[in-house]
Amino acid sequence: MQEKRNKRLLILLVVLVVATVATAWLTREERTFEVDKNLFKGYDLKTIEAVTLTSKTGSVQLKYNGSRWKVNDRYDADRNMIEVLLATLLQAEPKRPVAAALKDSVSALVKDRGVKIVLQAGGKPVETFYSGGIQAKNQTYFSKENGEPYLVTIPGYRVYVAGIFELPESGWRNKLVFGFNWRNFQRLETEFPSKPSDNFAVALQDRFFTVQGLSQADTTKLNDYLDAVSLLTVDEFVPASGVLDSLSQTPAVMTVRVKDIGKKEYVLSLYAPRAVHGPFQGLIDGEQWALIAEDKVIPILRPRHFFGK
Repeated sequence: MQEKRNKRLLILLVVLVVATVATAWLTREERTFEVDKNLFKGYDLKTIEAVTLTSKTGSVQLKYNGSRWKVNDRYDADRNMIEVLLATLLQAEPKRPVAAALKDSVSALVKDRGVKIVLQAGGKPVETFYSGGIQAKNQTYFSKENGEPYLVTIPGYRVYVAGIFELPESGWRNKLVFGFNWRNFQRLETEFPSKPSDNFAVALQDRFFTVQGLSQADTTKLNDYLDAVSLLTVDEFVPASGVLDSLSQTPAVMTVRVKDIGKKEYVLSLYAPRAVHGPFQGLIDGEQWALIAEDKVIPILRPRHFFGK
């Protein structure tokens, strides 16, 4: 009995010794990998006024003009995406340098297939680094121009940090279809080419929105419709193609025109999905194609008689 007890104690002692050695070794490793958490933050985030993202696929500049962020000086930026970008810059931290055996391959990955990030403040670059990684493994690496690469994470989250920097121009754009201000609203016209009797127009009359020519309109339905129009967003902007150009020569399912008091016109033409319950194909202002989910389109796909009481 005593012999068995001694054996159990001996086994327990061995386990404790192994655990102690392992803990000491791991602690030593963590100390070895201690790095400056601000290695890629040589700036005050509040002063950043422009971020340029350059890769082999092109360049995207995000610039604050004093009132809003713009994409390549042409489009309004998606505020949510800008917030994600700034939060990423604020929270991303180097965890440890890449192992010596992998240094060259990771450096090539980041420099050749990654994104060069340049942050500006006061019209001058204040920080430059590269970002790249392996999305399938949620591994992101940052490196300076001539520096070694570091594994980068956002503490507490398992995300592919580099993903935000890899977005194309279309990924940064404000996805609202109608970027007008209701205070400047003048008139909305909806056309159904295949059935003109369903056409209608909405305008302000005695400070209220009304469907012109309809003696009594359901104000709840009309207000819901106008909300759906004003909040309509695309799922994805897509480049023009021969197929889409041909599609634009055919009658649209519906076209919505919004006019403001400054005589600016916003136009959306919707074409049928290619598959059942697939996204509608939308042509915005006659030049930009986009995909819009069916559940977003249905609330605005309303004929004239829908608004009658």
